[in-house]
Amino acid sequence: MHTLPACGGAWTTFKEITMKHQLAAQTVLLSAALAGMLLIRAGTVVAQVASPVQSGHYAPTMMNVRDMAHPPSGLFVLWYNTFMSGNSYVDRNGKKFENIRLSEIHGALPDIDVDLKLKAAASVPTVFWASGFRLLGGAKYMAGIAPNFVRADVSLFTERAGIIDPDTSIVRELGSKNSGFSDLFVTPLGLTWGLERYDVTAMYSFYAPTGKYQTGDAESIGMGFWTHQLQGRGYYYPRVDKSTALMIGVIYELNGTIKDVDVSPGDRLTLEWGLSQYFSERLEVAVQGGHNWQISDDSGDDVYWDPAYRDRKSTVALAATFWPWKGHLAVTGKYGMDFGVRQRFQNDALLINLLLVTGWMAGR
Repeated sequence: MHTLPACGGAWTTFKEITMKHQLAAQTVLLSAALAGMLLIRAGTVVAQVASPVQSGHYAPTMMNVRDMAHPPSGLFVLWYNTFMSGNSYVDRNGKKFENIRLSEIHGALPDIDVDLKLKAAASVPTVFWASGFRLLGGAKYMAGIAPNFVRADVSLFTERAGIIDPDTSIVRELGSKNSGFSDLFVTPLGLTWGLERYDVTAMYSFYAPTGKYQTGDAESIGMGFWTHQLQGRGYYYPRVDKSTALMIGVIYELNGTIKDVDVSPGDRLTLEWGLSQYFSERLEVAVQGGHNWQISDDSGDDVYWDPAYRDRKSTVALAATFWPWKGHLAVTGKYGMDFGVRQRFQNDALLINLLLVTGWMAGR
């Protein structure tokens, strides 16, 4: 039983100075997180201002298709491990960020080619508990907590022609590596109903800004704001033995204000779907997808950008799960890739997830 964790960020800055003109840009890479998640924040080098490129905490498709289906009672340990890589940032118009056209500022200035390489990882040990007692028409109560550790490695390569000799190429490389514990994910209230052919699960969760964060700090790991998250998932089982499962889920993120600036990132809505098929008691194969949209404007007195431009991202993933200890331990390998990206990094991801069904604290 799991929702997605926060993912924090790593900072890298690059500066190109030509003649009397200076161009500076700054990029922050997450997370995480995913939930579940990578993100960018851009700002000026001179002033510590919030980025016009924000993201939510939730990372679609990190969890497995059946992770929120009606569970047996007791304590569960879910350990999510994500490894992401990418070399493309897609702007609000759907174009990859590949160069800085200084020639549009002044004809004598050379354009700068940019090559961005990103690597990130998140490890999220999650503990959930499902009650043995029932309430509200047969629902089990659930609660959980998920600290998470993130690591990000950003490399930025720039290349431009020389000012004096245009046939000369000037190449620079800058990089940043950050790691640490990011924002804490907590579910104080979850309810799950199990029927003959259907399961329904609803949860309230929040992300607490426990990860290190300060606007303009190159070593920021957290996102710097609280998020309240509501989600619901439904499952349909065409077969009596539940070997086939169809899942659909809706997740809403209500974001708070960044703690040291008056900026509240816009709320996010995620639609997830999945198809899971067991071929034996030990082997499951699944396909799943997630579509994440910013649905409200960034707000606050320190918002200096046009909030009408909103980010979005879609992800599709294939997964296989094997139970080496039937009924107790499952290992899942998953590959995912992004598409339909706006104002986000476009990444590929490899996930290795573990599920341990302890049977402890099952109650009645």
